[in-house]
Amino acid sequence: MKKILVATDFSPSADNAIHYAARMAQQINAGLILLHVYQIPISMSDVPVLMVSAEELKNNAETGLKKTEEALRAKISGVEIETISRLGDVVGEINEICEKQQPFAVIVGKRGASGVEQFLFGSTALSVIRSSRTPVITVPDTIHEFKLQQVALASDGNFPEEHEGWIRNFLLETRAQFHIVHISGTNADKKDISHILSDLRPEIHSITSEDFSEAIDAFMNNNQVDMLIVLPHKHSMIERLLFKTHTAELIKNISFPVLTIGEG
Repeated sequence: MKKILVATDFSPSADNAIHYAARMAQQINAGLILLHVYQIPISMSDVPVLMVSAEELKNNAETGLKKTEEALRAKISGVEIETISRLGDVVGEINEICEKQQPFAVIVGKRGASGVEQFLFGSTALSVIRSSRTPVITVPDTIHEFKLQQVALASDGNFPEEHEGWIRNFLLETRAQFHIVHISGTNADKKDISHILSDLRPEIHSITSEDFSEAIDAFMNNNQVDMLIVLPHKHSMIERLLFKTHTAELIKNISFPVLTIGEG
């Protein structure tokens, strides 16, 4: 059975992402892995002092996961749920579980606009995206229901063939209408994207705009698209846009689920 790995810190945004993941699991017949990674806090004084014991942290983690699982089972039926608590580095533990269990996707929650840089494209999630080949879906806390009727792929003209099978399978399982959107700064920069997954008969959109974030936001809203897929790769436009600080406006204002597949 396919598995969806959901990272949780027991915050409202994480709970929201868990419910989104559970609805997706129902649709694609997948199980859930709920993961909480904890670290031992140390008081930084002349002599480092453990503020909480490892045993207490472990008990708190397992109690939190149990409550989360019980609350989810009360609302969602027919989904197999596994819980895992780990002591360690969040990114390292997520990547280790991905290597061992090969989940279909990793899902994380995104706090409101003020916190998205710290969570979505901050050090933790960014490191997961860039170090893992497992698709990562980030769900804003403004999205309160699972809906995947319209899915768009943002393309700069390049399409890594190694991701073709996963994307095709995802689209076929969700039965979503498929769009491909290409945004270029000038008409001279436009690329032919008609060859990308052409057998799925995507609706092609070519937009000229110097403001990528504004153009994407308008496209998503005007076409009522439920999820944006991005495929960052070295030296690509999307890599520059998503992973550099001058794109803070795009990151802060993002209000829709984003599925990212890195090179790993």
